[in-house]
Amino acid sequence: MPQDAYTLRYLCGELDKIFCGGKINRIVQPSADEVVFTVYNGKTTKLLVDVNPAAPRIGITEKEKESPLTAPNFCMLLRKHLLSATVRDISLVGFDRIVKIDLSPSSEFFDEGEKTLYVELMGRYSNIILTENGKVLGGNRGINFFDNGVRPLIVGREYLFPPVGDKKVPKDEALSEILCGDDAKELAKSVTENVQGIAPSTATEMAEQYFAEHGVFSGKSFFVFMNDFLYAQEYSPCVITDKGAVKDVCVFPYKCVSGEVKNFPTLVLAEEFYFNEKNRIKKFAALKERLTSAASAALKKANKRLSAINAREKDAASADLNRLKGELILANIYKFKGGEKSCVLDNYYDGTTVEIELDERISAAANSERYYKKYNKQKRALAALALQREAAESEADYLESVLDFIGMAENICDLAEIKEELINARIISEKNNVRRRTTEPTLGRVYDVYGFTVRVGRNNAENDKIAFSAKPDDIWLHAKNFHSSHVVIETRGTEPREKTLIAAAEICAYYSGGRSGGKTEIVYTRRKFLKKPRGAKLGFCTYTDFKSVTVMPEKHAEFLKSRDTE
Repeated sequence: MPQDAYTLRYLCGELDKIFCGGKINRIVQPSADEVVFTVYNGKTTKLLVDVNPAAPRIGITEKEKESPLTAPNFCMLLRKHLLSATVRDISLVGFDRIVKIDLSPSSEFFDEGEKTLYVELMGRYSNIILTENGKVLGGNRGINFFDNGVRPLIVGREYLFPPVGDKKVPKDEALSEILCGDDAKELAKSVTENVQGIAPSTATEMAEQYFAEHGVFSGKSFFVFMNDFLYAQEYSPCVITDKGAVKDVCVFPYKCVSGEVKNFPTLVLAEEFYFNEKNRIKKFAALKERLTSAASAALKKANKRLSAINAREKDAASADLNRLKGELILANIYKFKGGEKSCVLDNYYDGTTVEIELDERISAAANSERYYKKYNKQKRALAALALQREAAESEADYLESVLDFIGMAENICDLAEIKEELINARIISEKNNVRRRTTEPTLGRVYDVYGFTVRVGRNNAENDKIAFSAKPDDIWLHAKNFHSSHVVIETRGTEPREKTLIAAAEICAYYSGGRSGGKTEIVYTRRKFLKKPRGAKLGFCTYTDFKSVTVMPEKHAEFLKSRDTE
């Protein structure tokens, strides 16, 4: 995104109007990179400063940031010097990505000098530095060292701006002799390499507009055009989206950035929307990865248990043969003289012969008893293994359904519900073993399908809640041979028409493991024919008296009545 000096100049102007004259009432540092100042200026507004190297920014926030129990040292320093201070001015330093916030200390401290907070929004070199009368008091990171081996950032020393190298400010007339390019691409590259504080997207937009108007490059004409662009450009803040996902935020709609344009009255609001959406997507992806990893690890363990059970069952599969050997030895005991290491006896069940190993140190009767003991041990083992297999298969099937629901999750709320389910199932744990769920699972997504309320589960816990809180004559739907959401049509004494049933089946198919495979068979029955076996996993049930219908998966967003938000 073009979070460059060009964008920041407009942003600083808006922030100055919002915060100038306001008093700082509260300072919190929710994370290592974030500081939030609560400022009262007729109304309370939160100023957010975030120097995360991946996306540094300054702006406003509506969200209540949770403060850690023990405030970081830098937060304590800011509280000491800036609580009750008045914001005098917010401005851009020259034409660089440095925001200067001038502050007047509280009148209680007449001996204190003027304070200035410098917010350096420079990628991995981003920092927040507090100064008093030009001297460094402290910083968010990297104080008492030489920044890049060039700039000293030492408490008590004079604050120096980061070096800019050979780059020049846009108003430096020497640029008219330096900048060049036969086309927009070459010119944009020349601008980013030689002009201070210009992002590649801004340089590209500027170059394309220039060639569209002038056709041929001229150093002097471009110098005039560039300054008109940077200082007198039409102001129309917007966020550019692509298929619903935020893509960029701009001072005005950049033609070089494709997508749909969402306009905002101010750049501050545009940036707040943009970063909130980016953070939401980031949180969603991180939580999805965490839940997928936990469920996959648990599934791997369940499958490993199944493999071990298979091996033990294979070992115990010779139980009937051992019984037969013991029986044949007893039936032919008169043939043994003692000391035999093996024998071959006729199997009177099928006419074949059976070779039997013997322990020459014991009698034939003792050998027979040894085979019977082995047979009885194997039978007990097989009975126990059958129960273990059932439990392991149930666990594996449950975890596969969890992975399917994680894959079908559409927002952070969907994942939060699955997270609670996994916490309650002891598949993942929270710090200090704190369980956050205080209420029952919700009744999922709610649709209004041709006058009938249709409920769709988003996870196994909601599936159980939806299915077993329904009325006896409500209609329950589920994908056949796939994990899927449980879907319930609330009939309320009225028989739904075929189109309602088909639409509900299509929604069920969409939220199933068969979504990507085309046509999906959906079974449906009355709720009264639904049962949950004792001890069954969440989301598992049995059903009778069912019918089926084959449909194409369809989300049917037009019927969606309620949607959970973050």
